[in-house]
Amino acid sequence: MYTLVRQRDAKDCGPSCLAMIVKHYGRDFNIDSIRTVCSLNREGVSLLGISKAAETIGFKTVGGRLSFDTLAFEVPLPCIVHWNQNHFVVVYKIKKHKKGKYTVYVADPGKGLVSYTQEEFCEHWVSTKTNGEEKGVALLLEPTEQFYAQNDTETAPTQSRAKFLWNYLKKYKRFFTQLILGLLLGSLLQLIFPFLTQAIVDTGIGGKDIGFVWLVLLAEMMLLFSRTAIDFIRSKILLHISTRINISLISDFFIKLMKLPMKFFDTKLMGDLLQRIEDHRRVEQFLTSSSLSLLFSFFTFLVFGVVLAVYNLGIFLVFLSGTSLYAGWIILFLKKRRQLDYKYFEQAGRNRNVTYQLIGGMQEIKLQGCEQRKRWEWEDVQADLFKVNLQSLNLQQIQQAGSITINEIKNILITVFAATSVIQGNMTLGMMLAVQYIIGQLNSPVEQLIQFIYSWQDVSISLDRMNEIHTETNEENAKRTRNATLTKHLRDIPSR
Repeated sequence: MYTLVRQRDAKDCGPSCLAMIVKHYGRDFNIDSIRTVCSLNREGVSLLGISKAAETIGFKTVGGRLSFDTLAFEVPLPCIVHWNQNHFVVVYKIKKHKKGKYTVYVADPGKGLVSYTQEEFCEHWVSTKTNGEEKGVALLLEPTEQFYAQNDTETAPTQSRAKFLWNYLKKYKRFFTQLILGLLLGSLLQLIFPFLTQAIVDTGIGGKDIGFVWLVLLAEMMLLFSRTAIDFIRSKILLHISTRINISLISDFFIKLMKLPMKFFDTKLMGDLLQRIEDHRRVEQFLTSSSLSLLFSFFTFLVFGVVLAVYNLGIFLVFLSGTSLYAGWIILFLKKRRQLDYKYFEQAGRNRNVTYQLIGGMQEIKLQGCEQRKRWEWEDVQADLFKVNLQSLNLQQIQQAGSITINEIKNILITVFAATSVIQGNMTLGMMLAVQYIIGQLNSPVEQLIQFIYSWQDVSISLDRMNEIHTETNEENAKRTRNATLTKHLRDIPSR
């Protein structure tokens, strides 16, 4: 498996490709230093900039326009190619099949590891035609003795995800204790309902005791009122915690941005920074909603699962098998979902940046008479964003179709097993209704557990992007600048 380096924003594809080449040859240079020598700016990096950076690191480089046959047979791989006239990717393997067919393996810092047929690859790569031969731009790299003689540069420090999240959770331990107690109490109250359902059918209806039926219904109403009151209190506590955590996350992000040197902002688009604020909201929702939902779901699944196993072990094993198959089906698509998340982040950042440029620079746009060009630029971004959203929708529909099929087959089998047990006298009719109620209560925690897997994947991606900002080196004279600014403000205060 080829080592992939993800680009951290829309303009970071060139340095990320060079970092992949470096890792392929067994070295581990700090990617931030690679970005520096590539002369990365808001417009990205040119092929010349990548070439100069590679030579600084210790590569011998040759760039030019090549035909596909030259790329397949004469070029040492991996190499960097110009993609769609606005992007860089790494071609790390070309495999020839029977009947003259080729498969091109590409490491795209924005999409991941992707394979293309020769026709698909050339559609993205070919940019010109010379003497009737289609050609594309490629940068060939070969390591020299200088490359292996250098010491690996120190990798940027990283903070573990669990430690980062705990720093914001530990301040509210008392509130989380109250929430957990409320969740446990709500689960216990919910556990009583299947037994009350069984009692209504077997004792009340079977014994024709209308007074007992009304008594059970009254008990269910009291339990429902108690659960509702607990949910109201829990929602208010959760709102209090989530608001404070969200403010703390974004405030710390702004504090870090204000400590960074001026040159950092020369390489960043406004849309990328704004999109990272949305990443903070993901983290806040994960800390306050998903984590508590996981705890509640796990406890509910454990309790109701034990009760179901006591009622009928065979039905429990059918439910467990169906749930495992359902979880496996969802996990199967996580890699593709991660790739789409990176693509959406890139396109959403571009969309925000183009929109703010369009609105903020309206006077300059009208003075230069480029209204139509700017509008077309915005419409192109919307088209790219639509393609990503369409891909996400297709993936969701495939997942949903498989999930519904698995769940329905599981529920049908459970109904058949329960009905057979009632006919054979192994279960009462009340027990069958209680089992159906338990299955309904178990399906909800399973859905919440799957949503937690999604949330954890999303927040892991967001934390990686946030960590890129938090691990940047602060400006050396930041303290002196703050002191000078504070002194100026103090001097401006009028005396009385």
